[in-house]
Amino acid sequence: MYAVNKNQEQYPWWAGNTRFIDLSNTFIVAHVAQAALIMFWAGAFTLFELAVYSPDAPMYTQGLILLPHLATQGWGISSSGVLENGFLPFAIGVIHIVAAGVLAGGAYFHRERLGPSLATASGNAAKFDFDWDDAPKLGFILGHHLAILGLGALLLVVKATAFGGLYDTDLGEVRLVTAPTLDVGTLFSYRTHLFDVSNLEDLVGGHIYVAVLLLLGGAWHILVPPFGWVRQRFMFSADGILSYSLFGIALAGFAASYYCGFNTLAYPTEFYGPLLALKSAFLPFYFDPNQSLEAGYSNRTWLANAHFYLAFFFLQGGLWHFQRAMGFDLSQTLANWRQNFAEISENPTLVYQNPVHPEPQPLLQVQYEAPQAEPQPLLTMEQSFADYLYRRSQGVEQPSLATANGVRTTLYQTTYQLRKRTFYQAPAAETAKSTFGYGARSLGRIYESPKVSKGQLNYPTPIDAVVYEARQKP
Repeated sequence: MYAVNKNQEQYPWWAGNTRFIDLSNTFIVAHVAQAALIMFWAGAFTLFELAVYSPDAPMYTQGLILLPHLATQGWGISSSGVLENGFLPFAIGVIHIVAAGVLAGGAYFHRERLGPSLATASGNAAKFDFDWDDAPKLGFILGHHLAILGLGALLLVVKATAFGGLYDTDLGEVRLVTAPTLDVGTLFSYRTHLFDVSNLEDLVGGHIYVAVLLLLGGAWHILVPPFGWVRQRFMFSADGILSYSLFGIALAGFAASYYCGFNTLAYPTEFYGPLLALKSAFLPFYFDPNQSLEAGYSNRTWLANAHFYLAFFFLQGGLWHFQRAMGFDLSQTLANWRQNFAEISENPTLVYQNPVHPEPQPLLQVQYEAPQAEPQPLLTMEQSFADYLYRRSQGVEQPSLATANGVRTTLYQTTYQLRKRTFYQAPAAETAKSTFGYGARSLGRIYESPKVSKGQLNYPTPIDAVVYEARQKP
């Protein structure tokens, strides 16, 4: 997506989503189709892991990543941490595949039944048409996203408190969380050590507050447009919104990697393996300090490192789109750096030098390069006419341009002849008389008097004009 607004420079060919910037409905089609692919992967991979799962070995030694998540949520897990009811994970996988088909159908519906832009749609669909600089409409869409996230957090709370409960690693069994922590002070104390949550009550209580905040925030953004200071400090453009989204995903990825590496409540050791250590070398990575597995890596190692590096690249993508949103062209900066390095090198390659020859050549066609050949005298008397640059006349006949040596084509040639021209000359008397009649007295009248007798004229009698006359007193 482009940096500052819709009028910025064109994107390269590989930035495929840019063609959806001004097409709100096609933008929705692309994102719904992407959600369908993610949902299909989750369902299909759950069925695949269920097919290769062996109850004779711990989960963390079998390279599984989805079944451990389902086991942590208490789906089909016995008190010993072994998957004993495979129907529940199977049903969940099938539900995800069916949901993927529904999402794909929604994408197809938007693609075929609606226009590329929702601006031409009717009904409620037109409410979701947006421009990247339309702050109220973007806030309206953000509100719906926050509400959906709040419902997701609330579903986990309902599962923990009413439908089966969660797996408690301290007890080694699945239990209901009947008394989640609602004390604000207790939950607020985790602000400095958020990753040290060690009991399900605090975990579920935190999700309750998160769900409430997300639902209230969603309702706020749906009903209230962004304030003026928000519009001034946030960039409402395609690249700006995308950069904020990527920053959020990167933050969630780093948090998930830390939780996976060092927390046993959200990632129990029965399903993910022993805790890890973080080595901050040239490339930071999580590793098992005790080398519990003789060959390969545990699920915890795979997930922690995958989340970390995915979050890292999401962060780079956010920074990339953020600098584009601010109008900073990194490619031009890199080009300037390369040019500066080339100019300060021992053998610089100048941009105006002929790239065919490694050394400068005596070519007059090169505008900024001085010829390396020995220059000839330009204004000396010894030079011949073959130089055709300039010399004074020596009293010989000037050659024609058509036959001069060195000139291949004559575009224009003329001959100047000396001719005395008189700009103005008074005409002679005879010439004036014959041409214009000047100097002779003409007896002809220009205006001829009327030939009607004076008595037959019907002109009205003129009235004597009286300018002013003083009144005489009697």
